[in-house]
Amino acid sequence: MKNFKSVIHRVILLMSILALTACGSNATSSEKGSESRDKEKVYNLKFNIPYPDNQDPNNPRYYAMHWFKEEIEKRSEGKVKIELYFNGQLAQVPEMLDALSSGTIDIGYATASYYGDLVPEGFITYFPYWAKDVQEAYDLWNNTEIGEIYNNAFKEYGATPLLNTYAALGGWLVNKPVHSVEDMNGLLMVTMGGLYNSWYEELGINGVEIPHSDWYDALSRGIIDGIPTGFQALTIFKLNEVVKYVIDPPFVDAQMGNMFISNKTLEKLPKDLQDIIFEVSKEAELKALDATKKDKDKVLQDLKNYQKKNGIEVIKLSEVEQQKFVESVQPMWDKFASLSKGNAKIIEIIRNNIEERKKE
Repeated sequence: MKNFKSVIHRVILLMSILALTACGSNATSSEKGSESRDKEKVYNLKFNIPYPDNQDPNNPRYYAMHWFKEEIEKRSEGKVKIELYFNGQLAQVPEMLDALSSGTIDIGYATASYYGDLVPEGFITYFPYWAKDVQEAYDLWNNTEIGEIYNNAFKEYGATPLLNTYAALGGWLVNKPVHSVEDMNGLLMVTMGGLYNSWYEELGINGVEIPHSDWYDALSRGIIDGIPTGFQALTIFKLNEVVKYVIDPPFVDAQMGNMFISNKTLEKLPKDLQDIIFEVSKEAELKALDATKKDKDKVLQDLKNYQKKNGIEVIKLSEVEQQKFVESVQPMWDKFASLSKGNAKIIEIIRNNIEERKKE
């Protein structure tokens, strides 16, 4: 009887071991299957761009759009597919940051100053007189705390910065002649956001928000008097057909475009694919910077052509009036600094840099 019970116990023990082994084998198989599925998975990302398509390799934005897409898809061996949506098909500029934060879109490109009311550090990307040219802007961004402060602020909001493009020659495109600060009083201009309105108030300008896609129509119909934007817009949006005056010198010779990826999208991607995206972003930024330096001459030549073809007049401000414009923006700088500790540090860095520049 004891021997029979002993045999029964051994049989039960053996069956238990086999069952456990089978379970362990199934778990391992399941894990391997999951890993295999992850390796085979394709991530389709939606990239929202509020501007028209541009496939010209000489244009800086080309590298933030087409080159970026092609390189990501190539280096990921097709594991990441990016679909480009131009002219704000998925979200116009005012809604895009929240669309990124919620994960409604995966990648977005715009000038982050539009989101200064949500993320105050974003105002710096289209800040009057903050850098003398694109190279100085790039150096300040990457060799001081400015870039880090900005990146952390947007990450907290739900959108991780990927890259910046830089553009020279950002200024006033208007349909009424402006020879002085006083001539700005009473004009109706497209605004760049809340903080910009403080500069507008200083100048006596009335601001209105209008999507890029409606700029042409608003100018042609006389709904607005002008737009503060890059001179490239004369070509990109065909504003050369509806603008009468360009004010020289530009007040932003280092305007920025900014690309973000949704934190929610980034979290879904495996580490190796995240690394590829950041690697390509860094390379795209450098290529875009080089293209910007070359593009500046082309933009100036285009402007000369538009002067002859369309009768656009370039109004050169006197040195006295240039200084008045610089002085008019200081209250805006002070307000920017008051919005956060990060902003205060950014302004401190900028002002210190200007003082050092004067010594050169």
